[in-house]
Amino acid sequence: MKKLLFFAMLTLIFSACQTGKQLAFFQDLNSEAGKKQDVRIAAYDPLRLQADDQVQVVVSSISPEAATMFNLMGTSVMNGAGSAPQMMQSVYTVSPSGNITIPGIGDIKVAGLTTDEAKIAVKNVVVEYLKDAVISVTLVNFRITVMGEVARPATYPVAGEKINVLQALGMAGDLTIYAKRGSIKVYRKAEDKIEVGTLDINHSSVMRSPFYNLRQNDVIVVEPFKRKGLQAENLSLFIPAATSILSLIIVALTRIR
Repeated sequence: MKKLLFFAMLTLIFSACQTGKQLAFFQDLNSEAGKKQDVRIAAYDPLRLQADDQVQVVVSSISPEAATMFNLMGTSVMNGAGSAPQMMQSVYTVSPSGNITIPGIGDIKVAGLTTDEAKIAVKNVVVEYLKDAVISVTLVNFRITVMGEVARPATYPVAGEKINVLQALGMAGDLTIYAKRGSIKVYRKAEDKIEVGTLDINHSSVMRSPFYNLRQNDVIVVEPFKRKGLQAENLSLFIPAATSILSLIIVALTRIR
């Protein structure tokens, strides 16, 4: 009986180890300590402004009074679900036609441009009125949404203009153990259509996907296994309990003998 119980315990332990291995990211990479591995990644493609994006365009000059006419007063900006609105100066919303309207100048086409390219486009117009103008252009409503099998599904603001899917999952508290790691969906608006990319974070090749680096308003959806109720979480709860019970039985049998 003791031998039978001993082998049962070993089976449970090995089952637990197997479950842990299945939860690891990038299972194709060698886990040997101290060994360096190079992984190819997708080339970075800068964000391009779209309709409904909010950009902060600030015009500066050695003469603040002269620059004032080109800057708007404070505008309320929402960064994410549940966050308080933030007041920012000179925030413009890109119109459906792709323009921003600057006081004293009029419409400037920015849709399809990076923020660096938009800065040049604005400066080319402003210097006709203000020779020493210094322009800054910043995307202020870069947000991504993470849904499904993560610890904290929500819409998150992104500082700067770079974030990848792993960083987004980290912001959302990581995947639950119910998550299908081989088919994470990224939904991306592209003009009048939605593009859908499928990412498999079990393999390092995911870093070469054009959907690995995220864009503004991307939605990441982590699907559950179909048999969610019977997946690893139940097993992870059952194994420690079963192991403890078996240990108690062995101790009891030993004392009886």
